[in-house]
Amino acid sequence: MAIAKAPSSNDLQSTLARDWAFQVNTTPNEDDATWVYVRGLSKFAPAITPGMQDDSDIDSEGYTSQIATTLTATFEGSGKRKGKNATAGFTQDAGQAFLRSVGQQMGFKNVVLARCWRTDGVDEGYDGAFSVEWTDEAGENDSLDSFSFKLQSRGKPERIKPVESASAPSVPWTDGSLGG
Repeated sequence: MAIAKAPSSNDLQSTLARDWAFQVNTTPNEDDATWVYVRGLSKFAPAITPGMQDDSDIDSEGYTSQIATTLTATFEGSGKRKGKNATAGFTQDAGQAFLRSVGQQMGFKNVVLARCWRTDGVDEGYDGAFSVEWTDEAGENDSLDSFSFKLQSRGKPERIKPVESASAPSVPWTDGSLGG
């Protein structure tokens, strides 16, 4: 009997985790968007995670049966606090400073418009409204200041094409193979 075996993957290319661009809109609305990069990131990843519910019943012979009933989009990352030092003093990276300030608010003041996209030719990007969880990390006396953040979606984010210039508007993604 022949056993099926996957072909070698030596002809496939790996994507790099660092090939993402991440921006926040520092104005209160999308019509007058001022997109600013969040720089100094050491780690970044968008994710869409399902919320699972058990829909098993007495006929399941004791096994659970899971089904996704919700989806949560997150942008999660970490980095080093960075900025520019000048004679007038230290100026934080504008994207970090904005995200940090929003992350220290409550209610609707804790919501940011954010977007990310791949920079390596992979056709993937996301744009949406997110609640911000920002954490300044503790460090030793010989450590650099670092931070972590988790942006959680407020509703469904839009899938977008990779952005072609820093201030360009997001362009919705369409999949030609699905006619959409």
